Amino acid sequence: MSDRAAARHTRYLNEADVAALLPSISEQIDVVTAALTQVAERRAHQPPKIAFPAGADGRFFHLMPAVVRASGGQVAGAKWISGGGGLPIDGLVILEDERGATRGLVAAAGLTAARTAAVSGAAIRVARRGLASVSRVAFIGGGVQAHSHREMLAAEHPAASVTFLTRRSASELPLRAGDRVAENAEEALRDADLLITAAAFGTEARALPLGLLAPDATIIAIDYATSIRDEDLALLRAHRPVRLMTDSADQFNATRAAGKLEGWSEISDEIGADGGAGFVGTTIVNHLGIAACDLLLADLLLARAEERGIGTLLG
Repeated sequence: MSDRAAARHTRYLNEADVAALLPSISEQIDVVTAALTQVAERRAHQPPKIAFPAGADGRFFHLMPAVVRASGGQVAGAKWISGGGGLPIDGLVILEDERGATRGLVAAAGLTAARTAAVSGAAIRVARRGLASVSRVAFIGGGVQAHSHREMLAAEHPAASVTFLTRRSASELPLRAGDRVAENAEEALRDADLLITAAAFGTEARALPLGLLAPDATIIAIDYATSIRDEDLALLRAHRPVRLMTDSADQFNATRAAGKLEGWSEISDEIGADGGAGFVGTTIVNHLGIAACDLLLADLLLARAEERGIGTLLG
C-alpha cells in the first residue's frame, strides 16, 4: 500500500450534513460566481457534462467533471447525478486534493438545489446591474427548485413578491407574505420583471406569453427548453432587444448540438464574463449546471466540516 493510500481519510457528508454546513445565500452566490468567472476566463477545466441514455420519460444520468481553483489550491472532481421522470434528484460529488487523494464525498441532492439557486442569484446580479430592484417575480414550477429559489429571492430581493404557476397546491409551495398562485400564465407573467422557469423535465410545455413581461425583464431558465420554446424566443425578439447568456457556452452549445435545446441559438455570452453592462431589453439566462460550481461549493462544505468535525471518515 502506498504512503498516500495509507494516509488517506475520505470524509463523507450526507444530506443532513450538507444542510447543516451550507453558508448564507450571499456566500453561496459569491462561491459560484468565483467558479463562473474561472470558467469564463478559461482558468477552469470545464468540459460539457456527459449524458447517458435514460429513456424518454425525462429521466437523466449525468457525469459532470471539472478542475477548478479554490483558496486552498486546485480542486479536481466530478458529480454523478440522476433524476427526472418523476424521480427525485440523487447523486454524489467526489473531490480529490492536489496529491491525488480522495478528499471527500458529498451527497448531491441538497448541494445541487443550493447551487442551482445560487447560480440563478449570480445571473440576476449580472443581468440586472443598473436596473430597478426586482419587485415582481413569476415562477414556473413548484418542486425542489421552487423552495431553493424562494429562499434565494428572500435573501437577495426581500421586497419582491412571487407568483407561482404550477399544478401543485398552495400547501406544497414555499409561499411567503405577498406571494400567490396564479390561475393562468397571463396572470403570472403580466408586468413581472423576473421570470424563472423550473418545470419538471418531461412535462408538457405551457404556452408562455413572454410579451406580457416588463420591458427590461430578466428570464432565468433552468429547465432546458421545457418552458421557453423556439416560437417564444422568436416572438420576443420581434418586439424587443434580447440578450442570451449561460453558465458555460461550451456546455450549452454541445447540449444544443445534441438536440436537447430545440429552437435555441448558440450562446457565447457567459455569466462569469460580467459583460454587457447597460443593456436595455430582456436578458435570458439559460444555465444547465456545471461541475465547477458544484466543486467549489463542495470544497467549502468540506472545509467547514473539517473545522467542526462533521461527517463520516472513511478508509
